[in-house]
Amino acid sequence: MHKFFNDPEEFLSDGTCRFYKKAPSEATTVGVVSVNGKKFVVKRYNVMGFWHGLKNNFRQSRAFRSWNNSHYLERHNICTPKPVAVLIERFGPIRGRSYFIAEYVEGTQGRDLFTKDSKPQKKWEKMFVNVAELLEKLYAARITHDDFQKSNMIFVDGIPVLLDLDHMRIHRYNSLWFRYHFHKDAENFLRILGENNPEAQRMAEKFLVKSKKF
Repeated sequence: MHKFFNDPEEFLSDGTCRFYKKAPSEATTVGVVSVNGKKFVVKRYNVMGFWHGLKNNFRQSRAFRSWNNSHYLERHNICTPKPVAVLIERFGPIRGRSYFIAEYVEGTQGRDLFTKDSKPQKKWEKMFVNVAELLEKLYAARITHDDFQKSNMIFVDGIPVLLDLDHMRIHRYNSLWFRYHFHKDAENFLRILGENNPEAQRMAEKFLVKSKKF
């Protein structure tokens, strides 16, 4: 682990890393690495040019936001991969790339479910009930995700594990602003689901509509 923390790039480039996102034009790179037989997900936040890097120095790093948000979810009993570390490159006062490292969760990627070719299944009902319960927990904790969709979930025995937390927001009050963004999260899930599988969307609506606090 000490070697990994000292040089995560060695593990990302050793040929055994399985990437979920790797394109050079992407603002993030996401891969699964193995350290002493244990898997970890590494999300690297790239610097997309001088001005992008300069602007990022005036705000909290997205890796550190993911770290804080992961711990906040854990305190509210909301499933998310266990955070392990944040690494930040620095060149004097200038911040370079940053890394958020979490434990790997073995499950079914949400993006692989409810595809255009998928036929309705009985187990989907359990999944949508659990997504509705997740929304209720997020509402109780006054959390909005800002990209709440199946691609940002891993399902473990039908239970959604929430991913991609760097845009997540914690609201101090149950305000109109919070409820507006919470409403957008729920609608975003249904909209993207419907774009891929209208049957899944219709099934999900039966459970999600009951959970929305409007």
